[in-house]
Amino acid sequence: MKNRIFVLTVILAVLSIGCSRRWCNSHFPPSVDSIYKYVVKDSIVVKDTTIYIYLPGAVVHDSVQIPCPDPGPAYIPKKVYAETSLAKASAWFQWPNIKLELIQKDTTITQRLENAIKEMYHYKNLYTNVTNTLQPVKYVPGIYKIALWLWVGVILAVVGYVAVRLFVLKR
Repeated sequence: MKNRIFVLTVILAVLSIGCSRRWCNSHFPPSVDSIYKYVVKDSIVVKDTTIYIYLPGAVVHDSVQIPCPDPGPAYIPKKVYAETSLAKASAWFQWPNIKLELIQKDTTITQRLENAIKEMYHYKNLYTNVTNTLQPVKYVPGIYKIALWLWVGVILAVVGYVAVRLFVLKR
């Protein structure tokens, strides 16, 4: 009979102590949360509608005959120039003609259209995030721990007192 009470006391003491955090986490793993998030994006892409026109350069020489007397060798005519971003022109007098020269530069003319071409895209994506969340460890104040062990001590003292009364004093 003494062995039974001793075994019962040991089992009661082990059960009253509880489980450690490591043992509880190994037998009761933390829960796993899943987050599903849909991402929807709309975008409008405007395509470039600029037209490029390439004009190759060219040189033109021309002359116009003017009936006038010879000015003589002492006369040195001036050459006249005009230039823009697209061409360069010059003119001069060489008896009996007026000479003209036009040099067209290599040019690219850009022209943008009024209405641009637009394309729309709709992008939908499922974003899945699985996170392991540990259950928060709650803090137990020291006074509660002391009170718990005092109650365990009281229970063990009562069980010991009852065991002593039943088995030792009965003889």
